Amino acid sequence: MARATQNFSPLWTLTTLLCLSGRSVAEDATSDPSKVSTPFTDGATGIKMERFFGERTTFGFGVALPSVPNNSFIGQLSFPLVNGQGWGALGLTGDMENNFFLATWPDGNGGVMASFRQGTNEDDPPEVKGNFAVRTISDGTSVNSSFLTHTFLCEGCLEAALGLGAEATSANAIMGWALSAKAVGNPESAGGRLGFHEQGFGPFTMRLGQAKFAEFETWAALANSSIPGSARAVQVSLNVATNGGDGDDSGDENDGDDDDGDESDDDD
Repeated sequence: MARATQNFSPLWTLTTLLCLSGRSVAEDATSDPSKVSTPFTDGATGIKMERFFGERTTFGFGVALPSVPNNSFIGQLSFPLVNGQGWGALGLTGDMENNFFLATWPDGNGGVMASFRQGTNEDDPPEVKGNFAVRTISDGTSVNSSFLTHTFLCEGCLEAALGLGAEATSANAIMGWALSAKAVGNPESAGGRLGFHEQGFGPFTMRLGQAKFAEFETWAALANSSIPGSARAVQVSLNVATNGGDGDDSGDENDGDDDDGDESDDDD
C-alpha cells in the first residue's frame, strides 16, 4: 500500500511558530528582582516616591510611606493604553498567583476606575473586599487615549496577611506588576472583567526604606473619598500569597539603567 504523504505550507509553519512564540512571551515574566526602584518626584503633585519603571513597557509604579509606618501608602500607577483601552496592576508580592493587588483602568467616561483583586484566576482575577480602601488623588490622576496615571491613597493595604505588612517597610520588598492592552469588560464598574496580562508582568525590588517621607500626611490629605467596590466582590483570602520571583524568568524590563535617582528614569 502506498504511504500517504502530507504537504506543509511554509507560510502556515511560520505563522504557527510565531503564534507559539508570542504565547511563550506572554506567559513568562518580563522582569525580575534585579530591577530596583529609584527616587522619583511626581510633577503634578510634588509627591516624592520610590518608583519601579519598565523601559520596554513604560509601566511605572511609585510608592510613598509615612515616616512612622502604618498600614497605608500612597501609590501611583502609570502605563500606556491602546486606543484608550488597557489595565495595569500592582501586587504586594512578586508571585502573581494568589497575589493581592490593585488594578486600575479607564472607566470609559473620561475617568479612572480601580479595584482590589486576588490572583486566584489569571484569566479574570476576582474582585475582593476587606479592611482596605483606595482613594484617588485627583491632582495626580489623568487619562487619555494613550496613557493613564492614577495616584491614590491605599488605606489598610499593608497587612502581613495580605502579603506585605507595615512592619516590613524598613527594608527592600519584592513586589509585582502586570499590564494588559485589552479592553476591560464593563469598565465603569469596579467589578469589570480584566482578562490576562499579555503585555507583561513580573517581580521587582521596591526600596521601601527609602520611600518614607515626613510630608506623607499632607499628601494623603489630598485624597478623595474611597472608590466603592461592586456587588461581585468576594471576601479576600488571607495568608495565601507567596513571594516568588527568584529571577529564573528574567526578561526585557531589566535592560534599563538603575543608577540614576531622579525623574530621568523615565528615559525612553
